[in-house]
Formats: sequence, C-alpha cells, structure tokens
Amino acid sequence: MSNPSFDQAYQMLNLAREAGASLETLQALYMSGLLSDLLRVENPAVVDREKFRTLLGFDPLFSRVKLGGPETTDDIVRMLRKGGFLVNNPITQKNFPLAPHEAQDIEIKVVDPGCSFSEAEGLDLLKAAGLERPTYEHALRFAEQYGMMTSSTKKPFVVFLHEAWLDPGGDRHVLCLHRDSADRRLCLRCPGRRFDGDCGLAGVRPCKPKPSVV
Repeated sequence: MSNPSFDQAYQMLNLAREAGASLETLQALYMSGLLSDLLRVENPAVVDREKFRTLLGFDPLFSRVKLGGPETTDDIVRMLRKGGFLVNNPITQKNFPLAPHEAQDIEIKVVDPGCSFSEAEGLDLLKAAGLERPTYEHALRFAEQYGMMTSSTKKPFVVFLHEAWLDPGGDRHVLCLHRDSADRRLCLRCPGRRFDGDCGLAGVRPCKPKPSVV
C-alpha cells in the first residue's frame, strides 16, 4: 500500500471519529465497499470522497477544518513537502506566523466563480454567497488537512483571498492551493492580477452564534 493511500485512510477514519460516527454508520461504510476500496486503493485521487462525507453526515459542499494546535507554518510546510508537495520558499513561520490558540472547527467552501475574476470581484462573490473572507491560517490548515485529499480537473487551483502578505519588494501575495493530483503545490499568487477561470475561491461559513445561557 502506498503512503498516500495510508495517509488518506487515516484522515478519513479521523473524520469518522470526529463526526461521532455510530457503529451503524461504520457498518454502512463497510457494506457499501467504501472502506475496503479506500484501504486497497493505490491512487488516492480515484476515491469518491463525497460518498464518505455524505454517509458521515457532512454537508458535501463544505470541508470541515480544524484551526489551532501546536503546529507552526514551518511544521505544516515540512509535512506537505514530505508528502510530495512543492511549496514556495517564502511560505514560512516568519512571513505567515501561526500562534497557538484554542481549537476551533470551521467549514470552508470552494466557490466556482464561473469565469476569471479580480480580487475585488472575488470578495464580492464571497459576500454574495454568504461566506466570510478567509485568513492565511484557513489556507494553511486547509492545505494541511485536505491537500492530499482534494482533487479537481475543472478547478485545480483554490485561491484564498486573505489579507495579502507584502514581500520585501512591496508586492502583494495570497496563498493558492494546486490540487491537481499530478502536481500538488502550495504557492503564492499576486491578487493584483486577474485569476483565471480554472480557479476556485475559498470562503468560510459564518460560525453559528452560541446560545446564550440564561
């Protein structure tokens, strides 16, 4: 079994645990053949992940992402590179610092703009879709937790329009995940230029307010 297959199986089973999957749900996964297919697969890109997510009770349009934890940006980059990712050199803890904070589960949706778009147009699209602007932590954690699990030939690039990072020359950059199964990367893109029609746009589902305690 290849390492990507094992890693993917491990992450899928973690999803089951975090979702509080019942014995009946796990049995449904087994009876459907999904678990055995996943554990035998040599190419992670062929797994129908949406079937797993539906059986586990997730909204298939959203990806649940865990924020917080002890990992730094450098830790995430090392993990991605170990998994075969190419990562742009400026993506470091110094330039994109992650500070430990309380764990939080959020949901990210990748929107299809349907055409090329500018930074301003992309932010308007997120607002119209009822989604919040992501931060670079959203991008880094999404790459950490879904980088090897998400693939798309139609929208191989996922753009995160967070507050841009300024390089030493004053140019602005945002994080972009390449999810082509044959060329996985975490790179920087200049939001001052238009994004092509093969780019998806990541937005964050607003958190539901906690019920007040009377």
